[in-house]
Amino acid sequence: MGVIRTDRWMEEDFGRPEVFCKNIKQAGKDVKDFYRYLQSFGMYRPSGQSKQTFLSLKEKNAWEKIAALKAKYQKLWKGPDPDIYIFPIRAGNGFGFRKSRGKSGVTLPDAVFLFLGPVRDEKEWEALLIHEYHHAARMSRLKRPLMEYTLLDSLVFEGLAEHAVLEYLGEEYISGTSRLYTGRQKMQAWHRFFAENLERKKSEKIHDDLLFGRRYVPNMMGYALGYFLIEEFKNTHAFSTAKCIGLASETFLTKNFK
Repeated sequence: MGVIRTDRWMEEDFGRPEVFCKNIKQAGKDVKDFYRYLQSFGMYRPSGQSKQTFLSLKEKNAWEKIAALKAKYQKLWKGPDPDIYIFPIRAGNGFGFRKSRGKSGVTLPDAVFLFLGPVRDEKEWEALLIHEYHHAARMSRLKRPLMEYTLLDSLVFEGLAEHAVLEYLGEEYISGTSRLYTGRQKMQAWHRFFAENLERKKSEKIHDDLLFGRRYVPNMMGYALGYFLIEEFKNTHAFSTAKCIGLASETFLTKNFK
C-alpha cells in the first residue's frame, strides 16, 4: 500500500508498459486491456517526449512529494491507504479527459493512478492528488462495488472532489470542467438529460454518455453539473470536505434538483 515505486519499473522497461503493468495487482488477467484502459485516462505511450517527462518527474522527486501529500490528506480525512501509481502523462495531452495543466488520473476502490507532466506550479500535482484521493476516501466510506454506483453518485463524486480542491488550494486550481456553462445551461441539461436518469448505474452505457457528455449531451456536462450541485448545496448548508466526504449522495440534492 502507499506510493508504489513505478519509477523503478520504468527504469527497466519504459518502452514496454505491458510488461511492468503485470505488477499492478488491479490489472487482472488481461494486462493489455488494462493498459488501454489507463491510456484512456492519460497514461503515457512510449516516446522520446514521454521519456523526457519521466526523467523530469524523477528529477523533481515526484514519488516522494506525492507520498507526503497522500499522508497529509489521509490524516486530514481519516482516509484509506490505497496503492498509488505514478506514470508520465501521455505526450501532447490530447486525450480529451481532464486535459488541463499537465495532469490526469483515475481511481479504483483500492488504487489511485496519477498521470503527471512537467508543471511550473507543483500545486497542480496536489490538486490532482486531492481530487483522486478524495474519490478513494469516499469509496471507502460508501463501500459499494464500483459498477453499482449510480449517475447521481458519480456527479457527487466529481463535485465533492473539486470542492475539496477549492477548499484546500483555492479557485485557481479547480478544473476547467467545473466552470463550464452558465447556471441556466446546467439547469436545462439537468431537466432534459439527467433528472430522469439519476439511478442509471456505472455498468450502463448511458451513465458515461451523460457524465462525460457524449453523443447528444454537452461535453463534460456531468462534471460541470456535479460541481454545480455541491455549489448549490453550500449556499444553504454548512460544508467542509472532512465532514461531508461520506454523506449519502441524495443529501446533496437541494430543492432545485428535486
